[in-house]
Amino acid sequence: MARSLLVCLMLVTASAAGMCAGDVSRAEAELEALAARVEGFEVVELPAEGGVGLRERQSLTVDDLRGVPLDGDPPTLGQPEGEWDPRMTDDWPPGEAPYVAEDIEPFRFRYFNNEFSYGGWHNWLMHDYAITHGFNILYPYNHDPEAWTHVPEGTRWMRWGGMVNWHKWLPEHGIEEGRYDRLADLDLVDMLQQEETLAHDARFDQLMIDMEHGRLSPEKLREQEWYPADAPEAERAAFEQRYYEGYAQTYVAPVEAARRNGWRDLSVYGWAPFGRTYWGLEKARINPQTDWAWHAFGRAIYEAVDILNPSVYCFYWSRQNVAYTLANIDLNMQLVRSAPERKPVRPYYWTLLHGGGGGDRWWQGQPIPDEDVRAMTALCFFTGCDGLVLWNWSGTGNHHRPDISEGGYVMVGTPFELAPEGGEPRTFARYDALRIDAVAEDGTVRFRAVDPEIGNVGVADDQPTFAMAQEELAPLLRPRSAPVAAMVEGLALVRPLEYLLRHGEVRIDVPAQQQFAETLPIVRRVTLGGYHAIATYDPMCVEGEGPRTVHLEDFAGHEGLTLKLPADADIRIFVVHEP
Repeated sequence: MARSLLVCLMLVTASAAGMCAGDVSRAEAELEALAARVEGFEVVELPAEGGVGLRERQSLTVDDLRGVPLDGDPPTLGQPEGEWDPRMTDDWPPGEAPYVAEDIEPFRFRYFNNEFSYGGWHNWLMHDYAITHGFNILYPYNHDPEAWTHVPEGTRWMRWGGMVNWHKWLPEHGIEEGRYDRLADLDLVDMLQQEETLAHDARFDQLMIDMEHGRLSPEKLREQEWYPADAPEAERAAFEQRYYEGYAQTYVAPVEAARRNGWRDLSVYGWAPFGRTYWGLEKARINPQTDWAWHAFGRAIYEAVDILNPSVYCFYWSRQNVAYTLANIDLNMQLVRSAPERKPVRPYYWTLLHGGGGGDRWWQGQPIPDEDVRAMTALCFFTGCDGLVLWNWSGTGNHHRPDISEGGYVMVGTPFELAPEGGEPRTFARYDALRIDAVAEDGTVRFRAVDPEIGNVGVADDQPTFAMAQEELAPLLRPRSAPVAAMVEGLALVRPLEYLLRHGEVRIDVPAQQQFAETLPIVRRVTLGGYHAIATYDPMCVEGEGPRTVHLEDFAGHEGLTLKLPADADIRIFVVHEP
């Protein structure tokens, strides 16, 4: 019987012992429904041994889902009440905004939860789009959840904020900044319960408390003038214990205070079981039995929250970014799985590059390549997560139009050819970055091409200068909201296999840390009742390098059975059935 091809490798999520026949039959029904919608797809039956080379046409990509119904009961919008402030909307015709994914039908998930937290001006129409295309939880920027009755039934509302600024809070209460050891004698929960920032608001379903304060390592702690360096060893050990217990309370107490005030479904941003890292990521190792930070304060914070929000923001223009997000999530999941109660994990993604430091950095704030965003979105559901969060902030700007301003950087979206002043023409490729040198009163824009080899600034004084009318250049550039469409496409790609991915076992054939260190093609797998969803992606193809092949030897424990899977710039999902 024909069934659909879809594959995604994930971190172990459920034990085979816990699987029932109903799980398998639901997955089979899901595959049959996909095959009925997408002509030509079927599950690949594997032999007992030998080599099996899968072909591109045997995979599912987002292009196979354009115009295809993804949801038997799709979410629909009603008519908004009243007139919207023009500062909150955009001026794109319906269906043509850069955040709209081409021909992706409305859909929602039934087993995963996705939050859309994109604040700032000009984003209300994008909120409407997101809440009907894969997202079910919305952060309302400048609008009242009770007034937005036009959104689909079942929409949940998240309040972002409730921040407790410990850098200010401690001095305001007579405590030196950073002296977490002095919190032990305070009824911190009672004090915070009275804080207005944590007051309950019945319009919202969940609260994320943003607290991004750090703590000292044991080595740095021992260097402080207020550390009892001359005290006996037992007193020093007790002091350090109080310090880290106090640090844990800076997260635990606000959560408990908010809970007493009536909040439910609480999370924090600023702490994660595994602290996000890029440099040295390939060497990071986690042992839940001995991990110092987990036992000193992490486990206490974990036990307090309802939902975990590790950040996997990307910092650099790098072909390692997809593997970086996977590796950081995997390391978090190792600690989550070690806890008696496994809590839902929804990583925070930012579709712009963070920057990785101060100063002039040409890539900072630039949109991540669509291919990477599509891949990292889909692959998130192959790690054991409950869903994801898209966060962004436009401030008083407009992310749906390129910001062409002197001294800034922009990114090419549509290739074009242009000659510099007094030189030969050159072709500007998609994802090339430009440094805006000047914008004249008549609208002429002068710019130079960024060369990543030059360094953070990306341009040199002797580089040729190009000129183009702003009205001609703007349509060729990539708006900052463009990756939202790619994220919707990544969500759409996993929607037809949602049940299998939610209830299957995550299997890691090639560790993400190795894929990060060696810039390997990505492969991930989830298995349920002999069905395997396998996802592949090659980030090197984004910049024009040829596709590579992933080899999985002794596949699923079958000695002598080797799978060969193509990997390229498309996130591809295969479904195979083992003998």
